[in-house]
Amino acid sequence: MATTRFIIRCVLASTLAGAAPGAHASNLFVTVTEVDDAYRLRAVAVLDAPEDYVYRIITDYRHADRIDPAITSIEILPSVRDGVTRVKHRSEHRVGPFSFEIEWVGDIVETGHRRVDITTVPELSSFESGSAVWEMRPDGGRTWVRHESTMKPKFSILPLIGDYLVKKRVEEATRDIFLRVERYARTLMERDTHEDRADRRVALSSNSCH
Repeated sequence: MATTRFIIRCVLASTLAGAAPGAHASNLFVTVTEVDDAYRLRAVAVLDAPEDYVYRIITDYRHADRIDPAITSIEILPSVRDGVTRVKHRSEHRVGPFSFEIEWVGDIVETGHRRVDITTVPELSSFESGSAVWEMRPDGGRTWVRHESTMKPKFSILPLIGDYLVKKRVEEATRDIFLRVERYARTLMERDTHEDRADRRVALSSNSCH
């Protein structure tokens, strides 16, 4: 069994990550609850980007650190079965004056209809159990997104930190992730639009020469 790494050390107080500049997700709703040492997160928002681009950003597992800056390393592990992507993350998180590192391994299944199911692999992670889902639906030119996850850590939260600060940090980080998804989805859309226009100009120029 992999050794759980949970390191807490005092660090200089720092400002928590803020919203990604230029992003403006609407109707962003986030709740974090804790029951029996398990944390449950639910987030719903309408992102100002088309569904296809939002889905492409969320399922770009090799570059998950773009939308979650707490991630310090990413590795795609051998798959346990067809249709499953196994991903390993190491991440560093700060809560007040404390910092801790987490290892997570999860099996990811894209079930179709813009839904992604994630199951934590406890023997390779800092969690006793965990699961998550991403679900996306078109909303005009925008995208309705739902994310829910449940995680039960193998470690205990230090009393000095407290559940309130942990839940507050998770909520802030989730809001930032949603805004980053929107920003990168829009950037990808604008890049594709620019390339399409450039291709059309080249095609028109080529046709005019004949």
